[in-house]
Amino acid sequence: MSQVVVREYEEDHLPELVADNADTEVNIETEAQIEVDDKKSEDPAADNQEEIYYHYTVDTKDPDPWLKVHKYKVLSFIFLVTFALTTNYLYKEHKKNLLTVSYVEKPKIGDIYFLDFRLMQENLRPTEKYRIAKLTDITGDIITLNYSSYFYPKKHELNETIRFAQLRFEKFFQVKRNNFTIPQLNAMVELGAILQVRRPDGNMLDGNLVVPDKQFETNKVFIPGNKENLAGVEFLKFEYSYALAFEKFKASAALGFAKGQVNLAQMYLTGKGVDKNVQLALHWLKQGSLQANESAIIKYGIVCERIASCYMDIFYQELLDAGVNIEFSNVKAK
Repeated sequence: MSQVVVREYEEDHLPELVADNADTEVNIETEAQIEVDDKKSEDPAADNQEEIYYHYTVDTKDPDPWLKVHKYKVLSFIFLVTFALTTNYLYKEHKKNLLTVSYVEKPKIGDIYFLDFRLMQENLRPTEKYRIAKLTDITGDIITLNYSSYFYPKKHELNETIRFAQLRFEKFFQVKRNNFTIPQLNAMVELGAILQVRRPDGNMLDGNLVVPDKQFETNKVFIPGNKENLAGVEFLKFEYSYALAFEKFKASAALGFAKGQVNLAQMYLTGKGVDKNVQLALHWLKQGSLQANESAIIKYGIVCERIASCYMDIFYQELLDAGVNIEFSNVKAK
């Protein structure tokens, strides 16, 4: 009887015992896991054994608070900086244009011209865009330009050519002369064919020489009239000294110095320091030409072509009779 009671008691309370055992096992496993985690936290090397992946995301809905507050100030600053840079660039370009116009109106030998040759000549190669020219002669109102022997595909290379002192090479500019009047040059400026005109300061631009080195060679041989001619050239640099320059050139020409005769003729053509007189200009140019002065021969041809009573064939015959050896292809105005 007692055995039956005991069995019933065990059967009735068996589920509760099983549940108690399960809770005990869970508690044991939890405590074991905590001990393992504690050991891992104490041992850094154990953390490195497991790879941890971090995923970064950008929250575009929540911008930088400082940028959000000062957004309009930043935009205003960027606008002001852009406006200042643009204004400065436009001012410099405007100043260049004013200088270009003034240099064209009052040309000077040695001026450097930047040309967009695409507006001056057709059938150019794709890389033949820009070119440099040098003002080499002024005969009355006729301006003579000699083009460079090279073309450039980009505009900024024109200034780089000067900075690299390439104009010092003797054959940088072609021998061929290209004659223009001042109105023609002004039209080229308006068209955009003349991009800029730069005037050297003492044969220097951007710290580099823009004339061939041989021009600085000195000649120690005494030549009558040379000293007076050089003095006239110096006086010619100042407008208030034109009359003095004229007297010096006149003295030089009287001594038979060809360059002095050419400069005297130039003053008669321009009317600086003396009244204009084309006939006297032709006379002194002929005197210089009879001494085989190439500049005098070329200038005579330029002036003679614009006078109905002047005949170049007679002039050439006079040169030949005087024994002047000339090449007609080189002296004709082009």
